[in-house]
Amino acid sequence: MPATSTNPLLEVVMANTAHGEKHARLNFPLDRVLAAAEHAAAAPTHKLGYGETEATPRLWWIKSDGTCLMSNGQTPTDTPNNDEYLPTTVHADGWGPGTDARSILGGDDFRQSIELTRPLDTDGTTLLGMLRDAAAHGATRFRLDAVFDDHHMNLTYTTE
Repeated sequence: MPATSTNPLLEVVMANTAHGEKHARLNFPLDRVLAAAEHAAAAPTHKLGYGETEATPRLWWIKSDGTCLMSNGQTPTDTPNNDEYLPTTVHADGWGPGTDARSILGGDDFRQSIELTRPLDTDGTTLLGMLRDAAAHGATRFRLDAVFDDHHMNLTYTTE
């Protein structure tokens, strides 16, 4: 069963986006998403996203040079790899550096925070718990589905 999160989308992000409901489906390698999530969970400090006041473990979904998920955790040993990305950055399949992600979401670059430790469902399952459980049961893919309009974005997470 997919887990779902609803987050308000910043008007700044949507300023240059075509109006009306849109859909995006992104696939990621689960092992790398889990590594980024574990990094965020273990980090002693966390970066804040736009409008955030509480520094908690999160993945950031970023659209700029391609689209990726990355840890918001800060550790003293974080250094970029040869591609100048932190090792806790995982690009969506087909949307790596050099790709133009405007065709996915339109508009300007953005960063959307995805909570790792807040319950997704009434059973108390968190996204971090979902990722760990999926990996332990042999899943290899993480899928992020986004349905959005001019004001809100609904994210659904599934593993397979």
